Amino acid sequence: MSNRWSVHHLQQDTLRLTLLPGIGGRLWDVTFQESSLLFQNPDLTGLAMDETRAGSLPTRSPQFGFPLWGGEKTWIAPDSSWANGAPSAVLDSGAYEVTSKGSNHLKMVSPVCPNSQLSITRLVTINSGNEWTIDHSVTSYGSSSRWTGIWSVMMLDTPAKIAVEMDEPVMQPVFGDVDGMVAKGDGCVVADCKRQQQFKIGLSNPTGRTVIRCCKDTLWLECLVAKPQPSDRFAHQYPFEIFNSGDYDYCEAEWHSPARSLSPNETLQFRQVFRLSADKDATRSLRNEKEMI
Repeated sequence: MSNRWSVHHLQQDTLRLTLLPGIGGRLWDVTFQESSLLFQNPDLTGLAMDETRAGSLPTRSPQFGFPLWGGEKTWIAPDSSWANGAPSAVLDSGAYEVTSKGSNHLKMVSPVCPNSQLSITRLVTINSGNEWTIDHSVTSYGSSSRWTGIWSVMMLDTPAKIAVEMDEPVMQPVFGDVDGMVAKGDGCVVADCKRQQQFKIGLSNPTGRTVIRCCKDTLWLECLVAKPQPSDRFAHQYPFEIFNSGDYDYCEAEWHSPARSLSPNETLQFRQVFRLSADKDATRSLRNEKEMI
């Protein structure tokens, strides 16, 4: 394998983050108490990479004209602005430069995309034996303003359940078949991604908090982002989306920053805090969400 597949690790206690700068600056895997959370595409892992031919790589999902590498990455929203219906190959599949590295963090910076004139910076920091943060930044180097949102996409191994708290549970179907996969509970919407059945939904995220049941129901993953404000506008209308693959054993939790018109030399930022816990710890911290549990 080439240097594009060289990984870096951040670890505290049983939490281990594996980072892959050479393929889109990804968080390639999260391992906790010896359980792996994230999906890595077995058809692509280790292949020689030329981002100018990213669309020609093997795939079981030909309806998407780009490689589904796996892990967690930063995309640029909205997808309606993507050239040829695919994320920028330079940003999604290109090699990021490691600009800062320490025992608790790794900072990765992308090249400037020749089409959008945007560059992505990803700072991943491990805070404790069960918590890490991801700080996403997008900077414009173009000559005109561009409507831009940060879009964090995490590809999780299935089966997994993804829940969002809301007083009035509402979901917006985007595409696909949600039959038997998505349910509205008392104060939450839960997607049970238990089989290969393609769908995508959009959800409000009024508390800024999502909960994921993963690793065959042995672990709980919480993600905290800033609570949406009444003035916020999102590139895909909703601050959170869920996608379930019909071709591979993964689903996606997708968080959106508020979008805005990004002027030349301006930077847009978005922070996520992730916390992992096992059953006995999570049940105690989630005791008020009985329906979600």
